[in-house]
Amino acid sequence: MRFEKELSGWENGSKHNPIWVNAPARINLIGEHTDYNYGFVLPAAIDKAAYFLIQLREDNYCKVEAKDVGDHLIFNFQDDLKPSAKNWHNYFLGVMHYMKSSGKVKQGFNLVFESDIPTGAGMSSSAALACGFGMAINEAYQLGFSKQEIAKIAQLAEYHFVGVQCGIMDQYACMFGREGHALKLDCSTLKYQYQKIQLDDYQLVLIDSKVKHELTSTEYNKRREECDRVVSTFKKQDTAIATLRDVTQEHLTNFGKVLDSVAFKRCDYVINENRRVVEGCQALHANDLQLFGALMYQSHKGLAQDYEVSCEELNFLVDEARQSDHVIGSRMMGGGFGGCTLNIIAQPNAQEVVNSILSSYKEKMGTDGESYFIEIKEGCRILDSGAQDS
Repeated sequence: MRFEKELSGWENGSKHNPIWVNAPARINLIGEHTDYNYGFVLPAAIDKAAYFLIQLREDNYCKVEAKDVGDHLIFNFQDDLKPSAKNWHNYFLGVMHYMKSSGKVKQGFNLVFESDIPTGAGMSSSAALACGFGMAINEAYQLGFSKQEIAKIAQLAEYHFVGVQCGIMDQYACMFGREGHALKLDCSTLKYQYQKIQLDDYQLVLIDSKVKHELTSTEYNKRREECDRVVSTFKKQDTAIATLRDVTQEHLTNFGKVLDSVAFKRCDYVINENRRVVEGCQALHANDLQLFGALMYQSHKGLAQDYEVSCEELNFLVDEARQSDHVIGSRMMGGGFGGCTLNIIAQPNAQEVVNSILSSYKEKMGTDGESYFIEIKEGCRILDSGAQDS
């Protein structure tokens, strides 16, 4: 059990019972960079997570201990909370900023957390941090926020305190994940449905390039600006267009000549990636993993050539996977410019295949990669709520 020492000490020193929360990482099966364009995505919660233990105090101070990095954060919740120079602080400060607006926060807390989510691997450790803390605060203070509201607060924290203009996919996957299922999310309406994932004799494996190029955050925000430019241009041709989700292949055929070559490629990628999510769900419903794998390869090609968010290391890992008859699908996952590839590999040969890919990667790139054999699990949940105070 995590935090055994802290739990024992807190129980002896406070009348408030500690609350345990688990917030998972996520994979995205298909549908990359479509969330902030109000399109379709297909994420799932996995068996790597951040763990939180929170206990209310009798004063106004909030103390957060990060076990993984041996660091801490102390603040008074009544203060006007502002972004910190330390990035990890901002997930807590941001979420607290929005949650205390409920008016129900009357005291501070002690909180300790740790995570087994690899950072920089594209599994959205950031959403797990913000959502898990949000659920812990919601339960501790009995604020009454819904899962959807916690997800939106976590997104606001990333926007305004962390400075990342993220979509809502990561937060929804963390909050609403279901074991054995992916979440087909319409980022325009925020309606979702569960898609059963039946892997049979196949295994989901993440292969971590262990690189994260400095372009990541700046290029991510640049892609958003490029997509917004497409929308602004097409609005002049069709006033019904409000987001890139509204742009069809017919629009691109009829009006594409007014776009510059970069904007055209970005738009073409988003249109086709939304189509791939729909077709991917149909393939999974029919238990056609071969077709789903083919769509993953198509997705990577689009991300590399049209959306231009891949990198040499990720392309090499996908190309190596494609050489194996035991891999039926592979693509980069996440924001890009490093992180992981997601692979579907035949179970009896999975470890052998992964070892071969990692060996070739080391020889080519001079970098040791890493693999994570993953399972699809439940979303953010309270492990132990303790006894509530009256």
